[in-house]
Amino acid sequence: MKRIGWLLSVLLSSNALAAGEVEVPMLAETAMIRAAIGGALELDGNGQGSLGDDLCNFLELSDLVVVTEDGRLAVSMALTATTGARVLGACRGPAPWQGRLALGLTPRVMASGLAIEFAPDSIVLSRPDGSLGLLGAPAQIIADALVLPRMNSVRIDLAEPLNSLDELIEQLLGPGRAQAEQSLIQRTRITRLATEETGVRAWLAFQVSPFEQVAQAPEPGLDAIELAQWQTLEDEFDGFLTAIISALAGSTNSPALRSELLATLLDARHAIAEALVLDDRPSDPVRELFLTTWDRLRPLMNELEGLETPALEAGFRLAAFIAGGDALRALDALGPDYGFEITRDGLRRLARLLLADAVPPSFTPLPLEVDSEFRALFGLEASVEPVSPAAELMQQIAGGFRRAGSRLFPAAHASNTPPAEALKGMVPRLAILDDYLALVASLLEEQTSAWLAENDRVPDRMTERLDPLVRATAWKESCWRQLSGSTSDPQVLRSPVGAVGMMQINGRVWRGVYDLDRLSDEVDYNVNAGIEILTHYMVDYAIRRGEHERPGGDDNLIKATYAAYNGGPSQLARYRRAETPARLRAIDNEFWRHYTTIKADQWPDISSCYSVGDS
Repeated sequence: MKRIGWLLSVLLSSNALAAGEVEVPMLAETAMIRAAIGGALELDGNGQGSLGDDLCNFLELSDLVVVTEDGRLAVSMALTATTGARVLGACRGPAPWQGRLALGLTPRVMASGLAIEFAPDSIVLSRPDGSLGLLGAPAQIIADALVLPRMNSVRIDLAEPLNSLDELIEQLLGPGRAQAEQSLIQRTRITRLATEETGVRAWLAFQVSPFEQVAQAPEPGLDAIELAQWQTLEDEFDGFLTAIISALAGSTNSPALRSELLATLLDARHAIAEALVLDDRPSDPVRELFLTTWDRLRPLMNELEGLETPALEAGFRLAAFIAGGDALRALDALGPDYGFEITRDGLRRLARLLLADAVPPSFTPLPLEVDSEFRALFGLEASVEPVSPAAELMQQIAGGFRRAGSRLFPAAHASNTPPAEALKGMVPRLAILDDYLALVASLLEEQTSAWLAENDRVPDRMTERLDPLVRATAWKESCWRQLSGSTSDPQVLRSPVGAVGMMQINGRVWRGVYDLDRLSDEVDYNVNAGIEILTHYMVDYAIRRGEHERPGGDDNLIKATYAAYNGGPSQLARYRRAETPARLRAIDNEFWRHYTTIKADQWPDISSCYSVGDS
């Protein structure tokens, strides 16, 4: 409902908008307004200040509080008023009056349409018992004289972010227009205000012109050059989104909010990976990605608006960025006659609203090396290095698999050579299938056991389920294969969308998180990365969102974890949704069959992956 509410407020908020006119909201948070009031009162970094014309008559102010109330701002602060006269070189007068000052501020749009001013009510003084006291009259006089004039000077100047918004609109409406054609008929200005719990909502309006489009035949498919250009733009969008989400996540200490921000990024990357292999691509493949991602991101930024985010408050960065994205969403709703188009320059200009001078010259290409700060930001472990267990542990694991699988694999792996080392360059074929599968089984249990020994994120009741989850995932995703092809020229197993190796990890989705070369070259690194991803989806999404509280209990956690692993965080609940496409439902059902078989200490159905005719 929150997403629907903000979208309706963007698209349907104004009475009788003219053709091409758009209104978008921009929040001046209470913290920003408090800072403006504090500046007018000359409060220092500790929120304390002193106002006065001479040494005998002055006010000491502290503990500034600003809240919204009945359509206005209620301002209060602690006040000590000293009044007197200079007699024989010294101040003479009554003892200082101590209590609180309160007044109301009514927000108004200034005539320029680029700023908000605040009309103050009369000041009310009170002591803790609610009375003014015998010495309140002099305090009232000096407070009226020193505070009210400063309240009249409080301004929220939005000229800079509004100019930036105009530049963004012109950037994204310009490509399809003639050089002399004007895109903005009416520049962005504040049209109306509304107070709400978190501050003052300013409604920004601008008007754009349509442009004449010559009737054309149906658009042909993209040629090779155009495809390369769109792939570059998709890379740019990935880099843009990575930078934006990292900045937003870095502004909050909420693990839940950070997880939801990461989910938005991962789902967008999944969509980009799939879009890159489409044969029938739309003329603007990034546009839908942007709009879909913005719909996901917008409610999360609503939450950030209600939190203290000092790094994003300077220059109304967060508010301006939200208004910019809302403006693009609203421009798209106007229809194709207005020529809205996502461009690389447009993405950078939008990013500048949030990141200011920290925006790089280009978001392409994204760094491919592991970013330890990015991993830490989203609660991933400092290292994802695979383990090298002692020889005794390898013998125990190998022996356990010989016993469990003796009916199927009498020649199971029994060497002291680590499974990852033994599997190097090995392509599964019928003649060595028993030993090959036993090696993989040993590797998967070895890495899962070591992961649980080093990481305590998985709840105790779910630790025994992690091993069959890992093995079933690897079986469903790759048939326990890191390599394919011929034994003389083995190649890493690669899906059509670029997922690699035994755990089928997509480097585009997880770049910056894992070493892309090692995912292909080192089977144990690939497996360990897969275990971390499964753990992340189980703990940070499935459990946190309460999938186990629905009918099905902890089994739901396994189903939800795999669904997210296979399709991204947005697919977490697809296993229980009636509208899930048959293709995805079949994938989940097949995984569940593998999982229940392996959990019962049985080997998966070999024929589901390897036919007798394989050699």
